[in-house]
Amino acid sequence: MIVLFNYSCGQSSKSSETQTIQLNGKTYTLKEGINASKVQLNKKPEPKVIFHKIDDTQRNMVMGYQPMPSDWKYLDKQDKDGVYIKGPNNVKVFMPKFDFFVYSQLPGYNQMSSEMGQQVKPLKSVEQLVKEEFVPLFGKEGARLLKQYHLPKLKAYDENYDQLMFKSVPQQKSFEAYATEWEAKDDNKFLFIIRQNITYTQEACYWGYTLNALESPKQYFETAKNNYLYTLENTKYNPQWRHACYMEDAQKSAQAGKLHQQRMANLRAEGQAIIERGKSHSAMVDRNHKRFMDAHLERQTVSTGGTNYQVDAGSNVYWINSNGEYIPTNDFNFDPNLDPNLNSQTWTKGTNNN
Repeated sequence: MIVLFNYSCGQSSKSSETQTIQLNGKTYTLKEGINASKVQLNKKPEPKVIFHKIDDTQRNMVMGYQPMPSDWKYLDKQDKDGVYIKGPNNVKVFMPKFDFFVYSQLPGYNQMSSEMGQQVKPLKSVEQLVKEEFVPLFGKEGARLLKQYHLPKLKAYDENYDQLMFKSVPQQKSFEAYATEWEAKDDNKFLFIIRQNITYTQEACYWGYTLNALESPKQYFETAKNNYLYTLENTKYNPQWRHACYMEDAQKSAQAGKLHQQRMANLRAEGQAIIERGKSHSAMVDRNHKRFMDAHLERQTVSTGGTNYQVDAGSNVYWINSNGEYIPTNDFNFDPNLDPNLNSQTWTKGTNNN
Protein backbone atom coordinates (compact mmCIF):
# COMPACT_ATOMS: atom_id res chain seq x y z
CA MET A 1 0.00 0.00 0.00
CA ILE A 2 1.39 3.40 -0.98
CA VAL A 3 1.22 5.93 1.82
CA LEU A 4 2.97 9.27 1.80
CA PHE A 5 1.86 10.35 5.24
CA ASN A 6 -0.25 8.86 8.02
CA TYR A 7 -3.32 11.07 8.24
CA SER A 8 -7.09 10.85 8.41
CA CYS A 9 -9.30 10.75 5.39
CA GLY A 10 -12.94 10.29 4.54
CA GLN A 11 -16.20 12.12 4.22
CA SER A 12 -17.44 14.00 7.25
CA SER A 13 -20.87 14.63 8.66
CA LYS A 14 -20.70 17.60 10.95
CA SER A 15 -22.70 18.21 14.11
CA SER A 16 -22.45 21.17 16.41
CA GLU A 17 -20.12 19.33 18.77
CA THR A 18 -18.49 16.32 17.14
CA GLN A 19 -16.98 15.28 13.82
CA THR A 20 -17.66 11.83 12.35
CA ILE A 21 -16.56 9.87 9.30
CA GLN A 22 -18.49 7.15 7.47
CA LEU A 23 -16.35 4.36 5.97
CA ASN A 24 -17.09 0.73 5.10
CA GLY A 25 -20.48 0.88 6.82
CA LYS A 26 -19.04 2.14 10.11
CA THR A 27 -19.14 5.51 11.82
CA TYR A 28 -15.93 6.86 13.37
CA THR A 29 -15.81 9.76 15.81
CA LEU A 30 -12.80 11.99 15.35
CA LYS A 31 -10.67 13.02 18.29
CA GLU A 32 -10.69 16.65 19.34
CA GLY A 33 -8.25 18.82 17.43
CA ILE A 34 -9.10 17.67 13.90
CA ASN A 35 -11.78 19.33 11.81
CA ALA A 36 -12.66 17.19 8.80
CA SER A 37 -14.82 19.74 7.00
CA LYS A 38 -12.71 22.89 6.97
CA VAL A 39 -9.12 23.98 7.32
CA GLN A 40 -7.74 24.60 10.80
CA LEU A 41 -4.53 26.56 10.93
CA ASN A 42 -1.56 25.71 13.05
CA LYS A 43 -0.53 29.25 12.22
CA LYS A 44 -1.86 30.87 9.07
CA PRO A 45 0.57 30.04 6.28
CA GLU A 46 1.88 32.59 3.87
CA PRO A 47 1.17 33.14 1.04
CA LYS A 48 -2.10 31.73 -0.36
CA VAL A 49 -2.82 28.05 0.31
CA ILE A 50 -3.90 25.69 -2.45
CA PHE A 51 -4.64 21.94 -2.40
CA HIS A 52 -2.19 19.80 -4.35
CA LYS A 53 -3.52 16.51 -5.70
CA ILE A 54 -1.70 13.32 -4.67
CA ASP A 55 -1.97 10.50 -7.21
CA ASP A 56 -1.66 6.80 -6.46
CA THR A 57 -0.24 5.53 -9.75
CA GLN A 58 -0.35 1.91 -8.56
CA ARG A 59 -4.14 1.98 -8.20
CA ASN A 60 -4.71 4.73 -10.77
CA MET A 61 -6.65 6.75 -8.18
CA VAL A 62 -6.43 10.10 -6.47
CA MET A 63 -5.03 9.38 -3.03
CA GLY A 64 -5.83 12.76 -1.52
CA TYR A 65 -4.95 16.43 -1.35
CA GLN A 66 -2.29 18.38 0.50
CA PRO A 67 -2.79 22.04 1.41
CA MET A 68 0.41 23.98 0.76
CA PRO A 69 1.48 27.52 -0.10
CA SER A 70 0.86 28.21 -3.77
CA ASP A 71 4.57 28.89 -4.37
CA TRP A 72 5.64 25.46 -3.04
CA LYS A 73 6.09 23.01 -5.91
CA TYR A 74 6.21 19.23 -6.22
CA LEU A 75 9.23 17.94 -8.14
CA ASP A 76 8.63 15.42 -10.91
CA LYS A 77 10.81 13.05 -8.88
CA GLN A 78 12.84 13.39 -5.71
CA ASP A 79 16.39 14.62 -6.13
CA LYS A 80 19.57 12.86 -4.96
CA ASP A 81 19.09 14.24 -1.43
CA GLY A 82 15.52 12.96 -1.19
CA VAL A 83 13.88 16.39 -1.67
CA TYR A 84 10.47 16.18 -3.36
CA ILE A 85 8.94 19.60 -2.57
CA LYS A 86 10.66 22.97 -2.97
CA GLY A 87 9.60 26.42 -1.90
CA PRO A 88 11.03 29.90 -2.42
CA ASN A 89 14.10 30.99 -0.46
CA ASN A 90 15.57 27.47 -0.83
CA VAL A 91 12.99 25.79 1.40
CA LYS A 92 13.11 22.00 0.96
CA VAL A 93 10.78 19.20 2.06
CA PHE A 94 12.20 15.68 2.09
CA MET A 95 10.45 12.44 1.20
CA PRO A 96 9.24 10.83 4.45
CA LYS A 97 11.32 7.96 5.81
CA PHE A 98 9.88 4.92 7.55
CA ASP A 99 11.38 2.49 10.04
CA PHE A 100 9.57 -0.42 11.73
CA PHE A 101 10.58 -2.92 14.40
CA VAL A 102 9.27 -5.85 16.41
CA TYR A 103 10.16 -7.17 19.85
CA SER A 104 8.69 -10.04 21.84
CA GLN A 105 9.17 -11.82 25.15
CA LEU A 106 7.92 -15.03 23.55
CA PRO A 107 10.82 -17.53 23.17
CA GLY A 108 11.87 -17.88 19.54
CA TYR A 109 9.64 -15.10 18.24
CA ASN A 110 12.41 -12.55 17.72
CA GLN A 111 14.53 -15.07 15.86
CA MET A 112 11.56 -16.03 13.68
CA SER A 113 10.87 -12.35 12.96
CA SER A 114 14.51 -11.74 12.05
CA GLU A 115 14.51 -14.70 9.68
CA MET A 116 11.43 -13.19 8.01
CA GLY A 117 13.37 -9.97 7.36
CA GLN A 118 11.92 -7.86 10.17
CA GLN A 119 14.06 -5.59 12.33
CA VAL A 120 14.15 -6.68 15.97
CA LYS A 121 14.61 -3.91 18.53
CA PRO A 122 13.17 -3.18 22.02
CA LEU A 123 10.74 -0.28 22.16
CA LYS A 124 12.17 3.22 22.59
CA SER A 125 10.27 6.40 23.40
CA VAL A 126 10.56 9.38 21.06
CA GLU A 127 12.74 11.11 23.64
CA GLN A 128 15.06 8.09 23.74
CA LEU A 129 15.23 7.99 19.95
CA VAL A 130 16.32 11.62 19.84
CA LYS A 131 18.90 11.25 22.62
CA GLU A 132 20.33 7.83 21.75
CA GLU A 133 20.09 7.75 17.96
CA PHE A 134 19.43 11.10 16.27
CA VAL A 135 21.74 13.32 18.34
CA PRO A 136 24.79 11.08 17.69
CA LEU A 137 23.80 10.59 14.03
CA PHE A 138 23.19 14.25 13.20
CA GLY A 139 26.08 15.31 15.41
CA LYS A 140 28.47 13.54 13.03
CA GLU A 141 27.28 15.96 10.35
CA GLY A 142 27.84 18.94 12.63
CA ALA A 143 24.14 19.56 13.42
CA ARG A 144 23.14 20.88 16.83
CA LEU A 145 19.80 20.17 18.55
CA LEU A 146 18.05 23.45 19.42
CA LYS A 147 14.67 22.38 20.82
CA GLN A 148 12.17 19.52 20.95
CA TYR A 149 8.46 19.43 21.71
CA HIS A 150 5.27 17.39 21.31
CA LEU A 151 2.72 18.00 18.55
CA PRO A 152 -0.69 17.06 20.02
CA LYS A 153 -2.70 18.08 16.93
CA LEU A 154 -0.61 15.87 14.65
CA LYS A 155 -0.85 13.03 17.17
CA ALA A 156 -4.66 13.33 17.11
CA TYR A 157 -4.56 13.31 13.32
CA ASP A 158 -2.66 10.02 13.26
CA GLU A 159 -5.00 8.50 15.86
CA ASN A 160 -7.99 9.42 13.70
CA TYR A 161 -6.43 7.95 10.56
CA ASP A 162 -5.77 4.68 12.38
CA GLN A 163 -9.47 4.28 13.13
CA LEU A 164 -10.03 3.75 9.40
CA MET A 165 -7.41 1.02 8.97
CA PHE A 166 -8.24 -2.68 8.82
CA LYS A 167 -7.16 -4.66 11.91
CA SER A 168 -7.06 -8.44 11.81
CA VAL A 169 -6.44 -9.04 15.53
CA PRO A 170 -7.22 -7.19 18.78
CA GLN A 171 -4.61 -4.50 19.32
CA GLN A 172 -3.60 -1.93 21.86
CA LYS A 173 -2.21 1.07 20.00
CA SER A 174 -0.62 4.37 20.93
CA PHE A 175 0.82 7.28 18.96
CA GLU A 176 3.19 10.17 19.44
CA ALA A 177 4.17 13.15 17.30
CA TYR A 178 7.40 14.87 18.33
CA ALA A 179 9.20 17.77 16.71
CA THR A 180 12.93 18.48 16.87
CA GLU A 181 14.67 21.58 15.52
CA TRP A 182 18.34 21.56 14.50
CA GLU A 183 20.96 24.02 13.29
CA ALA A 184 23.44 22.83 10.67
CA LYS A 185 27.02 23.94 10.04
CA ASP A 186 25.90 26.16 7.14
CA ASP A 187 23.45 28.00 9.47
CA ASN A 188 20.45 26.38 7.82
CA LYS A 189 17.84 24.99 10.19
CA PHE A 190 16.07 21.64 10.02
CA LEU A 191 12.74 20.41 11.31
CA PHE A 192 12.53 16.65 11.95
CA ILE A 193 9.19 15.26 13.07
CA ILE A 194 9.05 11.77 14.60
CA ARG A 195 5.58 10.25 14.23
CA GLN A 196 5.73 7.11 16.31
CA ASN A 197 3.17 4.32 16.33
CA ILE A 198 3.15 1.40 18.77
CA THR A 199 1.03 -1.74 18.49
CA TYR A 200 0.78 -4.36 21.23
CA THR A 201 -0.59 -7.82 20.48
CA GLN A 202 -0.58 -11.01 22.54
CA GLU A 203 2.63 -12.02 20.81
CA ALA A 204 4.79 -8.93 20.48
CA CYS A 205 5.24 -5.17 20.39
CA TYR A 206 5.32 -3.79 16.84
CA TRP A 207 6.55 -0.23 16.66
CA GLY A 208 8.11 2.27 14.32
CA TYR A 209 8.03 5.82 13.12
CA THR A 210 7.69 8.08 10.12
CA LEU A 211 10.28 10.84 9.87
CA ASN A 212 9.12 14.06 8.16
CA ALA A 213 11.82 16.61 7.44
CA LEU A 214 12.15 20.19 6.26
CA GLU A 215 15.22 22.39 5.65
CA SER A 216 15.27 26.18 5.41
CA PRO A 217 17.65 29.11 5.78
CA LYS A 218 17.22 30.20 9.38
CA GLN A 219 15.70 33.62 8.53
CA TYR A 220 12.80 31.85 6.78
CA PHE A 221 12.58 28.85 9.07
CA GLU A 222 9.66 29.87 11.33
CA THR A 223 7.40 30.64 8.35
CA ALA A 224 8.42 27.47 6.51
CA LYS A 225 7.91 25.37 9.66
CA ASN A 226 4.40 26.72 10.25
CA ASN A 227 3.50 26.16 6.61
CA TYR A 228 4.71 22.57 6.77
CA LEU A 229 2.95 21.75 10.05
CA TYR A 230 -0.23 23.17 8.57
CA THR A 231 0.18 20.88 5.55
CA LEU A 232 0.67 17.78 7.70
CA GLU A 233 -2.26 18.53 9.99
CA ASN A 234 -4.73 19.22 7.19
CA THR A 235 -4.00 16.70 4.44
CA LYS A 236 -7.26 15.15 3.22
CA TYR A 237 -7.69 11.68 1.78
CA ASN A 238 -10.04 10.43 -0.89
CA PRO A 239 -12.56 8.10 0.88
CA GLN A 240 -12.76 5.84 -2.20
CA TRP A 241 -8.99 5.39 -2.06
CA ARG A 242 -9.15 4.68 1.66
CA HIS A 243 -11.90 2.11 1.08
CA ALA A 244 -9.82 0.38 -1.62
CA CYS A 245 -6.86 0.19 0.76
CA TYR A 246 -9.08 -1.17 3.52
CA MET A 247 -10.39 -4.00 1.35
CA GLU A 248 -6.91 -4.85 0.07
CA ASP A 249 -5.57 -4.98 3.62
CA ALA A 250 -8.43 -7.26 4.68
CA GLN A 251 -7.67 -9.67 1.82
CA LYS A 252 -3.92 -9.68 2.48
CA SER A 253 -4.53 -10.17 6.20
CA ALA A 254 -6.66 -13.25 5.56
CA GLN A 255 -3.90 -14.76 3.44
CA ALA A 256 -1.13 -13.82 5.84
CA GLY A 257 -3.15 -15.01 8.83
CA LYS A 258 -3.07 -18.62 7.66
CA LEU A 259 0.69 -18.53 7.25
CA HIS A 260 1.12 -16.78 10.58
CA GLN A 261 -1.00 -19.33 12.44
CA GLN A 262 1.11 -22.14 10.97
CA ARG A 263 4.31 -20.34 11.97
CA MET A 264 2.99 -19.82 15.51
CA ALA A 265 1.94 -23.48 15.77
CA ASN A 266 5.44 -24.50 14.67
CA LEU A 267 6.96 -22.04 17.13
CA ARG A 268 4.84 -23.35 20.01
CA ALA A 269 5.71 -26.96 19.07
CA GLU A 270 9.39 -26.07 18.95
CA GLY A 271 9.14 -24.33 22.31
CA GLN A 272 7.46 -27.36 23.88
CA ALA A 273 10.11 -29.65 22.38
CA ILE A 274 12.82 -27.45 23.91
CA ILE A 275 11.08 -27.68 27.29
CA GLU A 276 10.80 -31.47 27.03
CA ARG A 277 14.44 -31.77 25.96
CA GLY A 278 15.35 -29.60 28.93
CA LYS A 279 13.38 -31.82 31.30
CA SER A 280 15.00 -34.93 29.84
CA HIS A 281 18.46 -33.40 30.10
CA SER A 282 17.80 -32.28 33.66
CA ALA A 283 16.64 -35.76 34.64
CA MET A 284 19.72 -37.31 33.01
CA VAL A 285 21.98 -34.88 34.88
CA ASP A 286 20.20 -35.71 38.15
CA ARG A 287 20.63 -39.45 37.57
CA ASN A 288 24.30 -39.11 36.69
CA HIS A 289 24.86 -36.84 39.66
CA LYS A 290 23.17 -39.37 41.95
CA ARG A 291 25.30 -42.24 40.63
CA PHE A 292 28.43 -40.15 41.12
CA MET A 293 27.50 -39.14 44.66
CA ASP A 294 26.46 -42.67 45.56
CA ALA A 295 29.79 -44.01 44.39
CA HIS A 296 31.74 -41.16 45.98
CA LEU A 297 29.97 -41.48 49.34
CA GLU A 298 29.66 -45.30 49.12
CA ARG A 299 25.89 -45.23 49.25
CA GLN A 300 23.30 -47.48 47.69
CA THR A 301 19.54 -47.54 47.33
CA VAL A 302 17.16 -50.06 48.84
CA SER A 303 13.39 -50.08 48.67
CA THR A 304 10.51 -51.44 50.66
CA GLY A 305 6.81 -50.90 50.29
CA GLY A 306 7.39 -48.81 47.16
CA THR A 307 9.67 -46.33 48.99
CA ASN A 308 13.38 -45.88 48.26
CA TYR A 309 15.96 -45.28 50.98
CA GLN A 310 19.62 -44.23 50.80
CA VAL A 311 21.82 -46.44 52.96
CA ASP A 312 25.53 -46.87 53.54
CA ALA A 313 26.91 -49.39 51.08
CA GLY A 314 28.70 -52.63 52.04
CA SER A 315 26.02 -54.81 53.65
CA ASN A 316 24.13 -57.74 52.18
CA VAL A 317 20.79 -57.10 53.95
CA TYR A 318 19.02 -53.97 55.22
CA TRP A 319 16.02 -54.03 57.57
CA ILE A 320 14.02 -50.76 57.56
CA ASN A 321 11.33 -49.47 59.94
CA SER A 322 8.48 -46.98 59.32
CA ASN A 323 10.72 -44.05 60.36
CA GLY A 324 13.26 -44.82 57.62
CA GLU A 325 15.78 -46.14 60.15
CA TYR A 326 17.69 -49.18 58.99
CA ILE A 327 19.80 -52.04 60.32
CA PRO A 328 22.57 -53.29 57.99
CA THR A 329 23.70 -56.90 58.30
CA ASN A 330 25.58 -59.58 56.39
CA ASP A 331 23.72 -62.33 58.25
CA PHE A 332 20.97 -63.61 55.99
CA ASN A 333 19.37 -65.44 58.96
CA PHE A 334 19.09 -62.33 61.14
CA ASP A 335 15.55 -60.92 61.67
CA PRO A 336 15.18 -57.93 64.01
CA ASN A 337 11.49 -58.74 64.46
CA LEU A 338 12.59 -61.82 66.47
CA ASP A 339 14.98 -59.83 68.66
CA PRO A 340 13.23 -58.74 71.93
CA ASN A 341 15.46 -55.66 72.02
CA LEU A 342 14.25 -54.51 68.58
CA ASN A 343 10.78 -55.97 68.04
CA SER A 344 8.94 -53.05 69.66
CA GLN A 345 8.51 -51.86 66.06
CA THR A 346 8.11 -53.55 62.72
CA TRP A 347 11.11 -54.07 60.46
CA THR A 348 10.88 -54.86 56.76
CA LYS A 349 13.66 -56.38 54.66
CA GLY A 350 14.73 -53.98 51.89
CA THR A 351 15.39 -54.83 48.30
CA ASN A 352 18.76 -53.74 46.94
CA ASN A 353 18.23 -51.54 43.82
CA ASN A 354 21.87 -51.01 42.84
